Amino acid sequence: MKGSMRNKFIALLGVASLGLIGCGDSSAEAESASGDDKQVTIGYVVWDEVLAPTYLWKHILEDQGYDVELTQLEIAAVYAGVSQDDMDLYIGGLPETHADYWEEYSDGFEPVVEWYTPLRHGLAVPEYVTDVNEIGDLSGQADRFGDQIVGIEAGSGLMQELEAAEGAYDLSGYETTGSSTAAMLQEFETATNSEEDIVATVWNPHWAVGEYNMKFLDDPEGVFTDGDTYTVVASKQASQNQELMDLLAGFELEDEEFYDLLGELREAGEGNEDQAIENWLDDEGNQQLVDGWLQE
Repeated sequence: MKGSMRNKFIALLGVASLGLIGCGDSSAEAESASGDDKQVTIGYVVWDEVLAPTYLWKHILEDQGYDVELTQLEIAAVYAGVSQDDMDLYIGGLPETHADYWEEYSDGFEPVVEWYTPLRHGLAVPEYVTDVNEIGDLSGQADRFGDQIVGIEAGSGLMQELEAAEGAYDLSGYETTGSSTAAMLQEFETATNSEEDIVATVWNPHWAVGEYNMKFLDDPEGVFTDGDTYTVVASKQASQNQELMDLLAGFELEDEEFYDLLGELREAGEGNEDQAIENWLDDEGNQQLVDGWLQE
């Protein structure tokens, strides 16, 4: 990703840092960049599987005496921000799914810990669509699915993979609509409530896979990610904070723990992420899990 694309991402980061998006502020970022070991800025994108661990670590670090600021950005700007020391951490790094961003920016950040694997991307239909089992089965059936594949946020790794799938599986009859994860989930729920045919982008881990009985379509061409690893990445400056790195080093979630955390986030609702984390930690087993990460 060179030239004009790089300038576009840097410009996006500049807009974000002015506070037009996100909940952090420039003064907090400046404090972090100045080398205050107890000031941490965490970038995030509004995807449940990133929101949940981000707010979890906000809670954990605050308990450890840190002043934590969260800054919401688009995904390209998150990587750019961490690589340029404008923020300290991104919890949801994906070296395979976001390979373009890693190639562009990884010289400026350090991987800290791999905390969940495997991540799987793909296309899904409802389980009652029994005659469509691999992506190639969609070819020539666009009218059956409303002439569209329902996507998520533009620029995400999943949408980039979908572009590749269009050629690999001759999906030329479909319009690939990208808006937001929330909109995709709403369309899938609405369709399944009426037992209508729908095809959408999907990934695991996500609560909706089980909730809406989503069936992953086989991907014999290997277009979509299968086996990526969620990784915490830190700016070069933050990586010099050994106490912070030691706290993060033990972080690891298994399926059941992660799904439970995502469930609490969903149940609490938008804007109540801090309460969701408190609810999750009210379970003695989850608190013991966190204590184990911190070796307490």
